[in-house]
Amino acid sequence: MKKKHNTERRAQKLFSVLLFVAWISFMAFAGFFAPSFFAQLPFFKVKQIELSGNDKIAFEDIKELVEELSTSLTSLNEENLLSELNARFDGRVKKVYMTRDIGIGGTSLKLRVVERKPVARLRFGQGYLLLDEEGVAFAPFEGEGKGLVEVETYDIDLLREHFSRLYEGVISLNIPLKLIRVRRDSVVLILNSKKVILPPLELLPPNVSERLKMIYNFPEEKVDLRYGRFILVRN
Repeated sequence: MKKKHNTERRAQKLFSVLLFVAWISFMAFAGFFAPSFFAQLPFFKVKQIELSGNDKIAFEDIKELVEELSTSLTSLNEENLLSELNARFDGRVKKVYMTRDIGIGGTSLKLRVVERKPVARLRFGQGYLLLDEEGVAFAPFEGEGKGLVEVETYDIDLLREHFSRLYEGVISLNIPLKLIRVRRDSVVLILNSKKVILPPLELLPPNVSERLKMIYNFPEEKVDLRYGRFILVRN
């Protein structure tokens, strides 16, 4: 009798173990395959894309990436699409907004792609990169960026960290700048007929734009604004 009882207990234990293994296997299987399985259902398939905000990036390129990501239900989201766009277009995209409208006939996708707007050209090797107002560098399309002021720097990280000072205090004034040289001890502005020397980038004062406006019509060819209230000029 005791032997029969032990056999039943072993059988129950074995059944419990097998049931547990089967449950774990099912959950693993479902977790691995469910996103791609559901993505193939008709109402989850992307049937329409409504796009806005893009400038240089073509609709076809964005559509192609959406189709690649939509093979898995969890892959098609704002973060992944932003990452894929920036991988393909070298950091050009600032933000992606996405909303879905899921219906019986499929999913309609509304996308807003915000591209970075170039405000300057950064000399880089034999070519150049574009800079937006935050100092983020990205690759240009062919011919893009002509007419923008050029920037030279010895330290790209420093330039990005303090670029907002340079943009707000200098570039946004729309004075006829040819070149901005960011040096360790100064920022040098090359205008059509004048050279202006400013303090180092990280020390540019908040009123630098006012001082530039004040000396813009000076006849002198060289103006040094590194010394507080003093202005040094030289023909």
